[in-house]
Amino acid sequence: MFRLINRRTMPAAESFEILRPAGVDAAIASAVGDPIVTRAWRGRPWDAVVNQLEQLRAEISGAGCELARDVADVWRARNAGRSAVMLGLEGADAIGSDLDRIDQLHGLGVRVIVPVHLNDNQLGTTALPWQRYVGRLPVRRRSPGLTTFGRRAIERMGKLGILVDVSHADRSTVLDIAAATANPIIASHTGARACQDFARFLRDDEALAIAESGGVIGLWPYRHRTTGIADAAAFEAHARHLARVVGPEHLCIGTDMNGVPGVMSGFEGERDFHRLIAILAVDGLSESELTGIAGGNLLRVMAAVIG
Repeated sequence: MFRLINRRTMPAAESFEILRPAGVDAAIASAVGDPIVTRAWRGRPWDAVVNQLEQLRAEISGAGCELARDVADVWRARNAGRSAVMLGLEGADAIGSDLDRIDQLHGLGVRVIVPVHLNDNQLGTTALPWQRYVGRLPVRRRSPGLTTFGRRAIERMGKLGILVDVSHADRSTVLDIAAATANPIIASHTGARACQDFARFLRDDEALAIAESGGVIGLWPYRHRTTGIADAAAFEAHARHLARVVGPEHLCIGTDMNGVPGVMSGFEGERDFHRLIAILAVDGLSESELTGIAGGNLLRVMAAVIG
C-alpha cells in the first residue's frame, strides 16, 4: 500500500544482489516491529518479527551475501569478495513488556535496534507518526521521551552488545537514550534540522548528544514532495553543517534502501551510492575523512558496541 501511494516517486525495490555491483561492502537489513507492519503479517506481532528475520536470512543467503554477527564477519565477507548484511529491527513494539525478547533477538542475530519507529510505543515517542506520511490524520500522543521500561530496554541492549539507532525518535527520546547508555548510539538516516525544519532531521543538540556518545549520524538522500534533501547541493549543505557541529568522524551514510517514498535528484538507488561519496569529495574533506564517512566511522562504532 505504501508503494502504491508513492508509486510516482518511490524507487523500485532492490534485492541484496545490488550491493556488490554498487560497491557496498556491508548493509543493515531490518525487520519492522511496529503495528503498521506486523498486523499485515497476521498472528502475534512477535511471530511477525521472527518470520521477517527468517525471510531476511533466506534472501541474504540467496543473494550470495554473508550474514554478519560482528565486525570480523564484515571483514571476512569483504576479503572473500562478498557483501555482508547485518540484521536489525525497526520498532521494538513487538517485544511487548518482555525484556527477555531482546535477548532472543540477539540470539536470532539482530545487532541493531531502532527502539521507536512509526508510532509511539512502550519505550518512547516518535518524531513523525506514520499518519503524517499519508495526510493530516489525528495522532494520539503521550508525554514525549523514554519511558521507565524504555530505559531498562536500552540498558539490556547495551549489555548484550546491540547498537541503538535513534532514527525516528523525537528530540526528548533521543536525548534520554543518549543519557541512559554508556555506549555509542547512532542515527542511521537523518539530516540537519538547521538546513530544513523537518521532524525527521536532528537539531544540533541531538547531533551533539550522539557524537558525545561516540556515535555517528547517517546522511540520508531522502526527498518526498517538498520535504528532505532536494539535490547534491542540499546533500552537501547537510553534510557541511553536521561536520561543523560534530566533526566528519561522526558522519556516515544511510540510504534507507527500499524504505523511502522518494529520493533526492541525482540519486536513484543503491547503484548510485558512489555519487554520494563524490558529492562529499568536493567539500574539502580529506581522503581519510571520506573513507570514514563511507563506512569506516560506522564500523568503528559497531566494533565498540557489537564487537
